[in-house]
Amino acid sequence: MEKRAFIAVALSLLILVLYQEWVSRYYGTPPPAPNVPTKEAEKPAPSVLPAPAPVPVPAPPVTLPAGQPGKEIKVETKYYVALFTTQGARLKSFKLKKYRSSVDENSPPFEMVQSAPGVPLPLGVGWQGPAPSDDAGLRYGVQGGDLNLTDDAKGALVFQGRTPDGTTITKSFTFSGATYTIAMDVSVKTADGQSLAPQIFITDKSDHSIVNPDAKFEGYIALVDNKIKRESPTEADKGQEFTGDVAWAGFGQTYFLFALLPDNPAHNKVWVHQAGAALIAGIAGPSGDGRYTMFIGPKDLDTLKSLGRQLEKSIDIGHFGFISVPLLYVLHFFQRFTHSYGLDIILLTILIKLLMAPLTHKSYVSMKQMQKLQPQMEKLKERYANDKEKLNKEIMELYRRNGVNPLGGCLPMVLQFPVFYGLYNALSTPIELRHAPFLWIKDLSKPDWQSLPFEFAGRHLGVPILTILMGASMFLQQWMTPSAGDPNQRKMMMIMPLLFTFMFVSFPAGLTVYWLVNNILTIGQQYWINRRER
Repeated sequence: MEKRAFIAVALSLLILVLYQEWVSRYYGTPPPAPNVPTKEAEKPAPSVLPAPAPVPVPAPPVTLPAGQPGKEIKVETKYYVALFTTQGARLKSFKLKKYRSSVDENSPPFEMVQSAPGVPLPLGVGWQGPAPSDDAGLRYGVQGGDLNLTDDAKGALVFQGRTPDGTTITKSFTFSGATYTIAMDVSVKTADGQSLAPQIFITDKSDHSIVNPDAKFEGYIALVDNKIKRESPTEADKGQEFTGDVAWAGFGQTYFLFALLPDNPAHNKVWVHQAGAALIAGIAGPSGDGRYTMFIGPKDLDTLKSLGRQLEKSIDIGHFGFISVPLLYVLHFFQRFTHSYGLDIILLTILIKLLMAPLTHKSYVSMKQMQKLQPQMEKLKERYANDKEKLNKEIMELYRRNGVNPLGGCLPMVLQFPVFYGLYNALSTPIELRHAPFLWIKDLSKPDWQSLPFEFAGRHLGVPILTILMGASMFLQQWMTPSAGDPNQRKMMMIMPLLFTFMFVSFPAGLTVYWLVNNILTIGQQYWINRRER
């Protein structure tokens, strides 16, 4: 295969792979029809090991009058507004104050608790014993009231409930105004004082066929025995179970995470299954008391790493994370000075271009040398038209005499593919670009045409100005690139800008900014080399 044809195929495959991955992340796959509903009480039970010293039991539970609706308690910090209800001592709402639900500046804060018919609220408790059960429908008494915490201030809520057989369930929550994490202690004691191993449940709806483009549901995520487990909504619906050292487990979205971190990671059991309209995830430890840290918040790299449980692995950064993460930190560094992720991407592009300049220069010079040898190669093809083996030997000898490496034009570009792929993940996955504006673009994590929308024939369309500029710059770049092949190959190479433009229509605007600036810098570099070669 001729060198130029090889480059065309390689780049086309690269873009096709990126495009397919982006489509799979952005649109996802529709889940199957719901399974037959099951009861929460039928969840698999963890083995019960000897319990350590129990958590001190607060005052006796308060019994609410029959028929009285559950009381709501509000907890507010600078990061979130949480709403608890005494009906089951569940989390009814959890809004992230620093993140909007959509790109509209007037949209409400992002809601982490998905309320839907048939989906129980999260933070339910189950237990195994003489009569396995859970606290569904149980009314709790509560010690403490509404909290408004600032800075490092702390506050607590203690919920207590008692079943008809005398089993007492205690849920204690400790909040801090300076973090997204919430300490959670759960205790289940029978009437005779025996401690039972509690099971904690978090929930989400099982039907995610209608994708939320601002936070696509990824499914169940857990770190078990230091290995990341990712179960898509379809796989989670089928039911999964893991046992081992559990650092954390929960439900993930593209940009957010709802996870439980057991204080004692050893010998835990986690599982997820579908129950009617609900997707239910459970976790149970080996002791009689359940002590957890609850994280409900953004997948911000620094925030996740600060918790020390490898929560940063919840970010699906891809196989080239060793490239993506450093690039993301470079964006963070530039952000301190520019306060604009659009400018950060431009600066990052310039930095990458400077680092890649020697490879690009070598590739371009090699193409120029190959172009100069083209007339001699044509003569050799005519002379040895019927002897392919002799032709190949003569061509290689021609390369040797002139000091030309036939792979010099394409090998440097192939070596850049991991960098391109790593940058793709660095710009399309982290939360930093979500709703980040730049020039007329309202959201760098979404295709640029969505920033200039219009309706035509009942369809939502838009003008992809940035993508068109990218395609035009790539066409100019290809026109300036030396061609060592035949005219048909050159025509094929000139079609590539159309292919790239089509692909980038659905890519995040942040990626398009990178590719456009990279093309402009490459054009400048090619112009400079052409002036020197004259």
